[in-house]
Amino acid sequence: MGDTINVVVIGNTGEGKSTLINAILNLNISMTGVGEPVTQEIFSYKVPKSQLRLFDTKGFEIESSQDTVNTVEQFINECSQDTDINKKVHCVWLCVSAQSHRWQPIHKKFVSLCSKLDIPCIVTITQSYGEYEQYVEFMQANVPENAFVIPLLAKALGLPDGSKIDAWGVSDLLKRTTKLGNYSKSKIAREKARLARINALNKISYIAKKTIGGTVAALGLLIVINTSMGFRDCGNRPGFWLRLTLSRSQYQAKIKQYKQCTDQNSNIRWIILISLSGSVFVGWYTFLRD
Repeated sequence: MGDTINVVVIGNTGEGKSTLINAILNLNISMTGVGEPVTQEIFSYKVPKSQLRLFDTKGFEIESSQDTVNTVEQFINECSQDTDINKKVHCVWLCVSAQSHRWQPIHKKFVSLCSKLDIPCIVTITQSYGEYEQYVEFMQANVPENAFVIPLLAKALGLPDGSKIDAWGVSDLLKRTTKLGNYSKSKIAREKARLARINALNKISYIAKKTIGGTVAALGLLIVINTSMGFRDCGNRPGFWLRLTLSRSQYQAKIKQYKQCTDQNSNIRWIILISLSGSVFVGWYTFLRD
């Protein structure tokens, strides 16, 4: 499956998304050229010594925000349809700030999208300091069961009295993402293998259907050909003039012989009709029917 776990990082402007990515990469991404542009709204970063590749998106509260939302949504949808496991999205980080106390329709939209596409979603509660626990509890109660909530503080926070709050929670986020990403990839691989088995069985069934159907149709035509060779020339039905020239017993024998001949021909016609109809039906059902 390869080692890469693709993570799409989304969120509103000013909610700590870039600070989180900077902390993970140990870089200031706004001042470096380490990112690979995917689109005008999305940049890709490989996390050193990690399976993770982060896809950073522009914040949703900037000019032309809807264009950004559409681009990100399209990117996630297109990745989910890619047949290459390593090009799919394996996890989504939805960054929301504990200080903003916001849970907007756009957040719900992407959580629902992840649920629909069966992509693990982690609601990453950034800037978690002060009285953030109540907001975390609110989020845990309001996100779907398949979404996870992880609070963190990506960058140490200096306080007015000269003390500081150390950064915390980032390693937990990385561990949970790696675990979910690998599980997602193994699940995708199992589903891909299951579909491959189904396709193989369908191909075998298709071949068997064509083979059996073709054989039955061919046998029906063979029966038609062989049976048609059994037609007899019965001649004309014995008439009045023949009755005058033959004895009663001879005439009755002629009548019986003629009737047996015509009955045999009639039976042959029925056999041909049934065999030909069956052969045509089997041929249509096997080769022409959708």
